[in-house]
Amino acid sequence: MPIARKANSAKRGRPRGSMSWSRNLATVAAHHAGVLMELWLAEAPVIEIRYMLMSLAGSAEHQALIEECWRPRERERRYTVPPKIKRKLCRLAIAHVMNIRHHNILRRRRKAEETRLRTQGWSDSQIAEIISRSAPERINLEPPDLRKVLGIVNRRAPATTLRRKAAARKVRT
Repeated sequence: MPIARKANSAKRGRPRGSMSWSRNLATVAAHHAGVLMELWLAEAPVIEIRYMLMSLAGSAEHQALIEECWRPRERERRYTVPPKIKRKLCRLAIAHVMNIRHHNILRRRRKAEETRLRTQGWSDSQIAEIISRSAPERINLEPPDLRKVLGIVNRRAPATTLRRKAAARKVRT
């Protein structure tokens, strides 16, 4: 005979929503900023960075930020990203994540509209014409706070990254 639980009893395990980091724009932006910092430390060519951030290609402001971050620097090996560069990389990551989220929302809405029209009996050519005539919707997304993203980025780096010195990268068992 199964044991009935009380409706208000606390469940064991992680709190609800704690595993859905991909829905939190600040954590996604921090993840992207971490990747950009790794690329900066590895001295990746600016061409690769522009390719990665293709969604920001139309923005002169963001292209200027990329150029500022990837200026030639001294030949000494760096293990840390300077705070000014880190702030700029976080701004790039926030803009990139906001652009990706915006396009994902538009794509989902368009797909839902296509499905709705298809269930009403419209043909594919009629659906394409209707959607092409419709005006693009404005989406009001609130970008994550730069300080919050920097706070997440400034946490201790994983042992396998270039942001840790060689002695600290050794995995201790």
